[in-house]
Amino acid sequence: MPVTLRLVLLGVALSCLPFPAPGQEVRSSSDTTPRHIGHFHVGLTYHDYGLSIGNAPRVNGLRLNFQDAGLEQVNGVNITIWEPKKPLHGTVNGFALGGIPSGADLNGISIGVAGVVARHRARWINIGGFGVVSDGTIDGIALAGFGVVADGHLHGLTVAGLGAVTDGDAQGIMIAGLGAVADRGMRGIVIGGLGAVTDGAARGILVGGLGAVANRGITGLGVGGLGLVTDQELQGIGIGGLGTVADGGARGLAVGGLAVVTDGPMIGAGIGGLAVVADQGIRGIALSGGAVVADRGITGLSVGGLAVVADREIRGVALSGLAVVSGRRISGFSAAGYRVDSPEIRGLNIAGIYTKTMDLTGVSVSAYNRVRGTQTGLTIGIYNSARVLKGIQIGVLNHAKNNGAPFRWLPIVNVHL
Repeated sequence: MPVTLRLVLLGVALSCLPFPAPGQEVRSSSDTTPRHIGHFHVGLTYHDYGLSIGNAPRVNGLRLNFQDAGLEQVNGVNITIWEPKKPLHGTVNGFALGGIPSGADLNGISIGVAGVVARHRARWINIGGFGVVSDGTIDGIALAGFGVVADGHLHGLTVAGLGAVTDGDAQGIMIAGLGAVADRGMRGIVIGGLGAVTDGAARGILVGGLGAVANRGITGLGVGGLGLVTDQELQGIGIGGLGTVADGGARGLAVGGLAVVTDGPMIGAGIGGLAVVADQGIRGIALSGGAVVADRGITGLSVGGLAVVADREIRGVALSGLAVVSGRRISGFSAAGYRVDSPEIRGLNIAGIYTKTMDLTGVSVSAYNRVRGTQTGLTIGIYNSARVLKGIQIGVLNHAKNNGAPFRWLPIVNVHL
């Protein structure tokens, strides 16, 4: 065997052994004092340029090593078999390849059979069989069979078989088989097979197979297989398989298989299978198979299979299978299969059985029209009653308390102009 080749093989073998420094005794495993880092290597280099085999601290070119320790910098290609000794040191600019390529900073293309680990930053392209992990940030493309984890931000394209997690913010495209999590917000496209969650705001497209949650608001498109939830405002389109919940209000289109609920105002369109509920009022379109409910007013088109209810004014078109109820006033067109009830009604009202109001201005059609105050306009029904009539009653029996006898009770038509 040639002498040169023997020396190369000897160098590789020696670089894998934990030699103590000269004059230093072997320490027990319980000794936590820093060890001396040996940099034995065989280098076919000139001023650190060329080929190095072993634990060379600095190389410009190709570096081959079994296990890194105390790495300073590689510009070119760094190939290591085993995970490095901690703490992680050094910068690799170029290619970092091997079992678990690691370093303080990885700039370029890093591919690890098991994974890729960076202490400060991993950027450009990082591919790990199991995971890509950074105690700092990840920028660029990160692909992992199991997980991608960054203590800092996660920017670029991230794809993980199980989970993608960052303690910072996520920007770009983030796709995870189970969950995508960002503590400080998401911007771009985020898809989690089970869930997509952020403590910050989500801007762009947020999709969770079971749930999508953004504590500080959603702007754009949010979709949750079971639920879509934000503690603040939803702006854009929100779809929840069971429910869509926005504590700070909803602007745009909100859809919930069972319900759409907001503690703030709902502006735009809300569609809920059983209920649409807005604490601070609804402006726009609200459709529900069950009930449309607003603690304040409703303006626009509201349709409830069972009821449309507002503590304050209902303005526009309100349609319900059973009841339309307002705590203050109904203005526009209201129709209910059973009952319409409001202190004041203005416009056209149709109720299958019963209309109850203090003051009516306009037209009301119902089996029983009960106006406990002033009726200004026309009522049509079986029985019509008004304390003060300023218009016409048409029905089987009509009662106008402000008419003198014998015109107070009349069949067919009663008039007071």
